[in-house]
Amino acid sequence: MPEAKPSDTSSDYKAMCSYWDMVSTILGGADAMRAAGVKYLPKFPNESQPDYDFRRQNSKFTNIFRDIVENLAAKPFAKEVSLSDKVSERIKKLSENITGQGDHLHVFAANCFFRGIGYAIDWILVDYTKNVPENATQADEERIGARPYWVPVTAQNLIAAYSEMIGGVETFVHVRIKEDTTERAGYGEKTIERVRVLNREVTRDERGEAISAAPATWELLEKRKGQSGEEVWTSVGSGPITIGVIPIVPFLTGRRVGHSWQVIPPLKDAAFLQVEHYQQESGLKYIKELTCFPMLAANGVTPPVGEDGKPAPVPVGPKSVLYAPPNGDGQHGEWKFIEPSAESLRFLAEDVKQTEQQLRELGRQPLTAQTGNLTVVTTAFAAQKGNSAIQAWALNLKDALENAMKLTAMWLRETEEPEVAVHDDFDLDPNDEKGPDTLIKMRAAGDLSQRTLWSEMRRRNVLSPEFDPEAEERAIIDEIPSDPSEDEQSAALA
Repeated sequence: MPEAKPSDTSSDYKAMCSYWDMVSTILGGADAMRAAGVKYLPKFPNESQPDYDFRRQNSKFTNIFRDIVENLAAKPFAKEVSLSDKVSERIKKLSENITGQGDHLHVFAANCFFRGIGYAIDWILVDYTKNVPENATQADEERIGARPYWVPVTAQNLIAAYSEMIGGVETFVHVRIKEDTTERAGYGEKTIERVRVLNREVTRDERGEAISAAPATWELLEKRKGQSGEEVWTSVGSGPITIGVIPIVPFLTGRRVGHSWQVIPPLKDAAFLQVEHYQQESGLKYIKELTCFPMLAANGVTPPVGEDGKPAPVPVGPKSVLYAPPNGDGQHGEWKFIEPSAESLRFLAEDVKQTEQQLRELGRQPLTAQTGNLTVVTTAFAAQKGNSAIQAWALNLKDALENAMKLTAMWLRETEEPEVAVHDDFDLDPNDEKGPDTLIKMRAAGDLSQRTLWSEMRRRNVLSPEFDPEAEERAIIDEIPSDPSEDEQSAALA
């Protein structure tokens, strides 16, 4: 059995990586799909390599899957992700640049949500500036710019994650993150393979169950060449994680398989159907190219032979003359064009269209897809089903962001638990023009309070999100005419 290496992936990772590779290729667009070759566009039986290369390089790819993910991922971000008023000023300031690279909390959350929908899982690492002197005060840390910051960790870069139930709480005890880096080498570049290891030693009882975990540590390992040319993993940095825990937070849209970190992707069927749609579209395009150009056929004509002994190519097109000289018996050949029937094209085009419609429905996009013969009730039900799924994912995102904020507070030695607001109200139909009129009629009948009417109007974006009910009430009161004073009455009589 070969010796284990830090770059080895876990069994959970191995179970998921084929799906992640497929999603990455699809999201990469036409160039990535063509580069994948036979993996997603198989060769025809007995197809020569030049013919296949031509078909692959000219294959057609309409990226419906990415459109689905983009549309779903945009829904919670119609309103800005925000923190509650109770959070400290330090955390509010950090949220303006949560990554240390200029990303606002809203931007970070949107990118995390997009990856989570596509890959079914995404990760947030809450790290802290390295090389901070021991016993540094808050003032010292602010002076040197030490701060917690969030690092997005994609599903494909978190190569191993292990957790245990300790004290009734699921706790991460070992995590490995692939952190390859590219450095300039003169006028070129070189890639250095690195793996970050986050670890907590576990104490177990006589039955093998975890009862406690030591404070967390980190170590950065780098692949280098040994003295004899072999590859060795060398530590280039290590130390304790002062908050005591592994500061990693998962965000899931898929369902976990038992206690593992395998997940069932919610859009897995849509991804596979996208690959099938790619194959159908490419096949249709190729057949159209073969069908739409008539083929020249010769009967009773001896083809000219080249120097290699093979039939010479026949010139076709304007300014070309084809001869069919008679033989010794006075019989001559003939040239004619054969044009295949296009009936199969209509069938294939309809098949592609049906696959596209099926794909959009799988992607929870019934309102933007061509619904065909779907009834209004069926379409509305499908929309509600999609919304309920996105709402669940939005709540999962809110939970993940709040857990990351708790780790941020721990790095700042604060005890508060910040609350994050993520928009999850997707029930309103943007084409509902009767809703506001109905609310106004209910208000006129006394079935709604003025405050509720304003709240519903703001929810429907009829009123601005900055609308202030208290300020509006004061403005209304100011507009009410007051009784004239005695001086004003006397002046009026005079």
